[in-house]
Amino acid sequence: MKAHYMQSCIAHLQNTAADLDVLAGNVTNPEAKQELQKARASLGACLQQCRTALDKLGQPT
Repeated sequence: MKAHYMQSCIAHLQNTAADLDVLAGNVTNPEAKQELQKARASLGACLQQCRTALDKLGQPT
């Protein structure tokens, strides 16, 4: 059950990461683009930690 919720969270994070990538690609303001890229990097780290936790539960992502 916990693994299912983690997988759902990971899917949501992946979708949000993709949205940030699109936004960063379309923003013309360099400072805003940089902030979006920072947010994406933070989200990438979060995704990795969630995948690691899921692996420790013995479930595939």
